[in-house]
Amino acid sequence: MTEHTTLLRVHDLDVSYRRSGRRGGTVHAVRGVDLTVRRGETVGLVGESGSGKSSIGSAVLGLVPATGGSVEFDGADITRGSRAERRLLARRMQVVFQDPYGSMNPAHTVGDTLGEALRYNLGLPADEIRERVLRALDDVGLPPGAARRHPASFSGGQRQRIAIARALVMDPEFVVCDEAVSALDLSVQAQVLNLLARLKRTRGLSYLFISHDLAVVRHLSDTIVVLYAGRVVERGPAALVADRPSHPYTRALLAAAPVPDPVVQRRRQAERRRAAAAAPAVGRAGDGCAFAPRCPFAQDICWTARPALVDRDGVAVACHRSDETADHRA
Repeated sequence: MTEHTTLLRVHDLDVSYRRSGRRGGTVHAVRGVDLTVRRGETVGLVGESGSGKSSIGSAVLGLVPATGGSVEFDGADITRGSRAERRLLARRMQVVFQDPYGSMNPAHTVGDTLGEALRYNLGLPADEIRERVLRALDDVGLPPGAARRHPASFSGGQRQRIAIARALVMDPEFVVCDEAVSALDLSVQAQVLNLLARLKRTRGLSYLFISHDLAVVRHLSDTIVVLYAGRVVERGPAALVADRPSHPYTRALLAAAPVPDPVVQRRRQAERRRAAAAAPAVGRAGDGCAFAPRCPFAQDICWTARPALVDRDGVAVACHRSDETADHRA
């Protein structure tokens, strides 16, 4: 991979939080994560709640501090960028969150909401702001009249389109989508995913696409990174990771995703029951694999030695037994 094609590089990233209250202590949300996003690429981050995926997105955006490692954007280290540096980065890096309504002022029109960053970050004149706002609304399939309406008058899917338009007005190169479609109905979800794919082509965008749903990530991503307990357990081309997962945790995510074919759905449910019955008794993984207490293939080494992320046929997998369990792949 040549340097000029790399837009985002995350190296050995750690993110920790101080736990408040009587329990106190530190929560290690992300541990030693590496990932790269090339220009025009979508990298999907997938994992259950608490896996660390949103913490990675927040560290990239500067919303939470990295406690270790580095984040580079277009060759520049932005790990501990100042407020002024982050304000400049907002012209090139934007975010779409899960709840668009929660991040909008209900008293402001959509036009005011979309134009706010252009006024304060770029200082553009009113006519240019209006031109950019209308273009962004058109790009997401909303009419010009939407600029005069308030967020409450739109459906959930339309509000998410508005949130995408708010990111687009800055003409960014890179967008973090943090569970951007998880709150939508399946039909609306598909429309928004198709919209994001079209914008990637027409605007040359790169995405870090964060979701708990492997099937959703598969639809949009070129590369998939699977996280468990803050660590990468599998990484590779989307088709290989999603269609023939190598790590037992990735297979569990795939089996948990609903599918329209009742025969396949029944087979997956049976596989989940067999895996649950075969899993060892829950214990302390210690220095071993964090997934060992849930893994039906765990052996002694899994409890005592953390598996390295090793390339196997084009996919990096952190599993002591990935070669032996290949026949169990979906």
